[in-house]
Amino acid sequence: MRRVRDEHRAQVLGRLRADGPLSKAALARDLGLSVPTISEILADFEAEGVVVPVSEGASSGGRRPILYGVRMDGLLAVGVSVGRQHISAVVSDLSGRVHAEVSADCDLADGQRRFERTLERVVRQLLARVERPDRVTGLGVAVPTRMQRSRPGLFLPQQAPDWTGVDLHAFLAERFQLPVVAENRAHAVAVGEHLFGAGQGATDLLCLVLDEGLGGAVITGGRLFTGGDGGAGAVGRMILDLSDGNGGVTPVKASEVVGAAGIARAAVARLRESRRRRLGGVPLSAVDADVVIDEALAGDLTMADVLAGTGRSLGAVVAATLCVTDSPLVVLCGSTMRAGELVVGPLREVTDRRLPFAPPVIRLGRLGARGGALGAAALVLTDMLGTVGDPISPVQETTRTR
Repeated sequence: MRRVRDEHRAQVLGRLRADGPLSKAALARDLGLSVPTISEILADFEAEGVVVPVSEGASSGGRRPILYGVRMDGLLAVGVSVGRQHISAVVSDLSGRVHAEVSADCDLADGQRRFERTLERVVRQLLARVERPDRVTGLGVAVPTRMQRSRPGLFLPQQAPDWTGVDLHAFLAERFQLPVVAENRAHAVAVGEHLFGAGQGATDLLCLVLDEGLGGAVITGGRLFTGGDGGAGAVGRMILDLSDGNGGVTPVKASEVVGAAGIARAAVARLRESRRRRLGGVPLSAVDADVVIDEALAGDLTMADVLAGTGRSLGAVVAATLCVTDSPLVVLCGSTMRAGELVVGPLREVTDRRLPFAPPVIRLGRLGARGGALGAAALVLTDMLGTVGDPISPVQETTRTR
């Protein structure tokens, strides 16, 4: 019964957030619930400061109905994004507005104990900056590794062999007395974009995150799809057959091609071919993906061609993935995507050519550098909103955006 009640609360809150303000009768009709059930849920939400009466609706012959809306700052969630050398955290409300923010350097290679101390300190500092900590409903954590369903909450970085693993659920719940959810960072970014960003209103989408490597996530039916043991969306492990320049092909992981290191390697190889020793004043030994993107945006045609190659490789990944998911929306996130059309244009050409059905809408993510932390907060808030979103027409929007 408690689970059913929680589901009904999520349905009411999700519908009010998406379509409010609404009356009790409209909510009951739309959700298939009784008016007394809706009244009880709304009374609880009012007492909690989450829902408020905002106006009166049109009369149908009797008393004008009261319309209820969501108070966007009535629910807050902590979101923590763990990188390989940095921890960032925010407190977000239902609109994605950041109420507090804290960050700290933390190299995972420095050991598990230091990570635990830094994580606890960041969250304590964050909560101390929140005006209404009583409205914080949970804590989400996004980490740069797969979170297995068979070992829930266990964070064990691949590049940290001396770690024994941190049970994030137990570690944080014990210290802060809050529900905790931990998820892979790419998964969290997708949930954040779906709730707050470029994926708002969509029921199904494919999200790709291009930073050091390539991560992916699938939202289907308004929910994150994690697979059998949490590994769904691992598109960076997809093998691409690249030309070796001698008529043969070399199999390479997608993350090694479209990730930041792969972009830098491709750029340096092209620079050496053309006997260039510097790029934008930077010696070849110091060239990274950011320098490549900066110079390409400034008009360097060779670097633009390098990024076009990244787009074509990414297009192959997207096309292969969409043959399974048929997602009508693709959201591209991460630091590499500030290159914009230099990557998206070639990507779109490949997907248009390879897909056996209508091409997807392609959008850039909107959450930027806060994507991981806001996504972690969204993991908490999404559980309280139910499944919301409507199918979109890829053909219509693609026509408009080209």
